[in-house]
Amino acid sequence: LKRFFSAKAPRHTVHLAGRQTPPGLCETMAPLRAALVFGLALLVGADTSCEGDAACAALQREAAEAEALELRQLRAKESSSEAEVLQARRQAAEAQLMSAEKQLAAVSQEESRLYEAAEGEEGSIRCGDVYCASGIGSHCCHGILSGSHYAICCGSTGRCKRGLDGMALCTR
Repeated sequence: LKRFFSAKAPRHTVHLAGRQTPPGLCETMAPLRAALVFGLALLVGADTSCEGDAACAALQREAAEAEALELRQLRAKESSSEAEVLQARRQAAEAQLMSAEKQLAAVSQEESRLYEAAEGEEGSIRCGDVYCASGIGSHCCHGILSGSHYAICCGSTGRCKRGLDGMALCTR
């Protein structure tokens, strides 16, 4: 780049259709022009037919089969790496779900106190070790936490559900 911007750089200009090209453009375009000419020469000069030559046709078939095999291997590699990415995403999502369900179970246990009644209270419904109040639509929800069975009371708008680990959840 120094050469293009220094005062000592030669100032060559080429006139094309009455226009002047900026200094240095010809030198910059030379490698591109060479690659284009080389590619065209290969394309025009290549004879891809093997009419009447069994050995040539066999070589062409073998080359095509090798190319197809490489393509299948590349696709399989891409597919397996995509499967690994998806598996990692699934594991991360399941970990988030488990964490969210633990939080929901903790909130459900705290909310349960709002719908509980004292033992022997008129109309109360026994729910494991607790009693759910009657007349407000509360209901019992059973779950498992750390291998132990437990129960909570869900309100009238809550639906009883079990989480992935069997935890009792009151959902809306």
